[in-house]
Amino acid sequence: MSEATVRALIDDIFGALGFAAGERALLADALIDGSRAGHPAHGVSRIPVYVDDFRDGMIEPAVVPLVTHEMAAAVAVDARGCLGQVSTVFAIEAATAKARQAGIGCATVHNGNDMACLGYYVVGPAREGRITLLMSNGAGGAASAPPFGSAAPFLSTNPITCGIPRAPGKPPLVIDLSTSVVSQGKVRAAANRGEAVPEGWLVDRDGRPVTDPAAFFSTPREAALLPLGGVSSGYKGFLLSLMVETFAGALAGVAMSSGAEPRRARRGLFVLVVDPDGLRGGPGLANEMEALVTSLEALPAVGDSGGVRMPGAPRGDPPAGGIPVDGLTWARIATVLEELSLTGDYPKMDTVA
Repeated sequence: MSEATVRALIDDIFGALGFAAGERALLADALIDGSRAGHPAHGVSRIPVYVDDFRDGMIEPAVVPLVTHEMAAAVAVDARGCLGQVSTVFAIEAATAKARQAGIGCATVHNGNDMACLGYYVVGPAREGRITLLMSNGAGGAASAPPFGSAAPFLSTNPITCGIPRAPGKPPLVIDLSTSVVSQGKVRAAANRGEAVPEGWLVDRDGRPVTDPAAFFSTPREAALLPLGGVSSGYKGFLLSLMVETFAGALAGVAMSSGAEPRRARRGLFVLVVDPDGLRGGPGLANEMEALVTSLEALPAVGDSGGVRMPGAPRGDPPAGGIPVDGLTWARIATVLEELSLTGDYPKMDTVA
């Protein structure tokens, strides 16, 4: 599916639901970026998910986030149920304004919604020379991963993302990871394609390996995502997840993981923006990072690994033939189009990858 078609779909669907033009454009940019980055479950497949969230009253159209508390280098933001993309950009801009004055700025967001691929939001600031750190929790509504030492789903996947500048003209470093072995979106993508997942992603409540993604999406949930580090070293992902619960949950003033069955819940977000020049008293961080990257990439490769690959390779152009959309996702989008009586020049289901 071409990018132009994706943009038209988002504009038509969310325009019919009452979302403003700026909201629709930002949503299209974020979802296309997710698909380009190789995360289809954080891309076009979010369209019907957000329509469902709108219909359930989770997402409010044409809403502007509100700063509820402010300090010299920090703000608290009430997203007021707006699109997660809107509140995330709002919070980053608010934290950036603080960083320009104090060298560092942070923001918390409560009452927010899903924001898809977090890596999208840190690329722009990194290209402008700033470090941005994001953490997001599921506000108690996405029990997906067990704590280390148990197999009971309790924690959200609790992603952490950081954008770091490099030398001018070089793609920034983008560290974007879930605190589980993989994101929930990767399991969803496999389920949509009717494929098994690799052993080592999921376990049942007795800790035995599971490869059927349907077990993860059953009610009650019959399988859980292992924490980052897997069976032997999952304490690492568990500890990182606790950090996210602290910053994006307790500090943001939203619910934390509780082990409850998955349900829709508005999310928490923590944002930290650093102006390196301000804290260092002058420029130089980007060049030092570039020297480190150069040294790392010069190390000899092991086996057929291809060598050290730095996080945040350019998104580049969409795959040949456009952005792939699985049949299940397209069927859901087609249903939405029919329900909204939208009759644009959209592709037929048998022409979608």
